[in-house]
Amino acid sequence: MFFSTSSNFSLCTPLKFFFRNKKIFFNNLKKHKIKSKTMKITCVLTTLLLFHLACPVQAKGGVPHTLVTPELVASDSLLNGAQQKIYTAFIQSIQTKTPTPLQTLQKALEQGYVQRQLNLIQYWRGYLQFYLAIYHLKNGAKDLAEKETDRGIALLEAMEHKNSEDYALLALMEGFSIQFKGMKVIVISQKMQEHGQLALSMDSTNLRAHYVLGNHDFYTPKAFGGGKKVEKYLKKAVSLPAQTVPNPFFPSWGKEESHELLIRYYIGEEKWAAAKKYHRLGMEEFPDSYLLTALSKKLEGK
Repeated sequence: MFFSTSSNFSLCTPLKFFFRNKKIFFNNLKKHKIKSKTMKITCVLTTLLLFHLACPVQAKGGVPHTLVTPELVASDSLLNGAQQKIYTAFIQSIQTKTPTPLQTLQKALEQGYVQRQLNLIQYWRGYLQFYLAIYHLKNGAKDLAEKETDRGIALLEAMEHKNSEDYALLALMEGFSIQFKGMKVIVISQKMQEHGQLALSMDSTNLRAHYVLGNHDFYTPKAFGGGKKVEKYLKKAVSLPAQTVPNPFFPSWGKEESHELLIRYYIGEEKWAAAKKYHRLGMEEFPDSYLLTALSKKLEGK
């Protein structure tokens, strides 16, 4: 069952929501055989966080979004681990040389959004578009890559009540789109920086906001002012946790990439001591990282 969508309920805080429905919540934990104390705490936090995101948002036409319920948190196979599912589909697409794995997940997320109208589902739809664009770019289909990037940007732009994570992903995709846009580069670059700064102002502990701004500065030519803030943004990014509260429903990307980009920056500046320091720290945290391992040879003998 879904909880009441009356006007009184719409004013409830996440905590009131939880205590009002805790009996249903814990019955569902038993139903799904969730016994671990850690998993129970994770489910509680997930419920509160997802409800906080979903409750105030209205779908087009004034129809309330489907509310997050204990049933959703305990059994949702679509959102649980969404980031890893998208990356796995991307790897499968690369290996099989067909976008079908990504497109299959794309359809599932689209159907999920039609049914529930959650911003979180829209976020993962946008994130999947990013990987679909990368897939096409790797296969030389630049027009398709641009099309998928534009679609992802449109999905994120259409979201109401965007939060820091939404703006960080939007900024990432806008930055990625610059390579396709020719004379529009300056305008898109400005929009990207505005959205990145907005993500940062909404949550200064969001490492993805720092990463996106650092990434943009890294790739901006020095003749156009690039390279001045990359170190500041990326050092901050690698100092922050991937998630403030571990949660399989929410994004955790960006930290490994921040390490890799920061090392590449130091290598380019021939700051070998700093490059080796952050390479060591990165490998300690991501021992199986292909990105970081690939940089090892560049640091040999330095």
